[in-house]
Parts: sequence; C-alpha cells; structure tokens
Amino acid sequence: MYKRVLQRAILVGIVGLFGFLSGVAVTELREKQRRPRIPEVVEARNFRVVDENGTTRAELGMAFGAPALFLYDANGKARAWILLDRDGNARIMFVNAEDQIQWTAPPLPNESPKPSPQTPQ
Repeated sequence: MYKRVLQRAILVGIVGLFGFLSGVAVTELREKQRRPRIPEVVEARNFRVVDENGTTRAELGMAFGAPALFLYDANGKARAWILLDRDGNARIMFVNAEDQIQWTAPPLPNESPKPSPQTPQ
C-alpha cells in the first residue's frame, strides 16, 4: 500500500510540475505577443507621414531615381527637400509659399551669391 501511495504522489508531482512549466511557457508566449513588434529592417520605395486631416507632411522615397526627403506645409505644398541630384551630389533646398527659393546648398549654378546683412555694400 505504501508503494502505491508513493507512486501516486510521484505521478501527481510530475503532472503538477508539467502543468506549472506549461503555464510558465504560455505566460511567456502571451507576453511576447503583447510586446510591440519592431522589425529589424523595413523596406519600401516610399514612406509618407500624414497629419490628422490626411494631408501629406513628409515623404521619404526614391524621387527621380535617387533618395529624397520632402517636407510639406499644412496645405500639402513641398517647402523643403534634401535629395541627391542626378550626379549623386547632395542638395538641400527651402522655398517660400510663392515657390521662391529661400536658400539652397550648394548654390544653384545661375544663382549669384547674395551679400549678407553685415557685408558693406
């Protein structure tokens, strides 16, 4: 009789241990599922950021066959961009609401340097 009680106790212990371990494994799996999944690499041809009205405010993509970042005003008009030109040279440009260039780097070829306010004329 003692042998039978011991066998049952061992069996109950083993079942209990497996039950506990499976509960731990399920809990860890649930926690992993709750954590936000952040991919190591995201690949796309274009990324667009829109405001609460659905207006595009920023865009990163392959414009004209080269990488470019565009920033848009609240009306969806491109006002600033950083890009590579056809020769692979970096270019930054800012324009005003009337599409007049405010600043560009490097300067455009036909653009004459403007004197700074501190430069005597």
